[in-house]
Amino acid sequence: MARSLTAVPSEDESAPRPRGEKRERILEASIQVFARKGFHRARVSDIAAEAEIAYGLVYHYFKNKDEILATIFEERWSGFLDAIEAIGRGPGTVRNQLVSIATLILNAFRLRPEWVKVLVLEIQRSSRFAEPAQQQAVARLFEAFERIVRGGQERGELRPDFDARVGAALFLGAIDLVITSLVLKVGEIPEEDQAQRAYYLDVAQQIVDIFLNGTTGADGTA
Repeated sequence: MARSLTAVPSEDESAPRPRGEKRERILEASIQVFARKGFHRARVSDIAAEAEIAYGLVYHYFKNKDEILATIFEERWSGFLDAIEAIGRGPGTVRNQLVSIATLILNAFRLRPEWVKVLVLEIQRSSRFAEPAQQQAVARLFEAFERIVRGGQERGELRPDFDARVGAALFLGAIDLVITSLVLKVGEIPEEDQAQRAYYLDVAQQIVDIFLNGTTGADGTA
């Protein structure tokens, strides 16, 4: 599958681009509408208006809202997983790989908060996430993290006596809660772009440091 325009946001993708092929316009418009109104309140007519196309043209590409939402997940998630797997296959220590992945995820929110909001509130927290295709996609994410953890164990960077699957679940769970708090606007986030970059990098490093070293002091006390 070709990498979709907004699968994994990067610095050069944050600026608006000319709208391309109509199917992509519909998906992009749907992300905006679902993030703004919520999936259940959104109407196909809202999506058509956002995409600046005729109402009936939406049905030329998609049967209904549910198919649009499923497509958003499948195509954006695929590009996201490709990026994570590439980091896992690359060089560097476990710490560096995990910081890179946490930073990637947090930067996705910085650059495309509406897409992350749809993922967290409209897909991940709904029954749609229990469908076989979504389960397989999530399993691929866990497998990528398990490989990173096992690689660290084999190189002696991580303790060999814990389950890599449990470690992957703990790390992903921590990131999930941080992203959810950002989507729900819990706490203060810097407004200036450079400050946001520094803030998210610091958060990524803290997540990894706590995952690898825990929260006890240097003398072992809590």
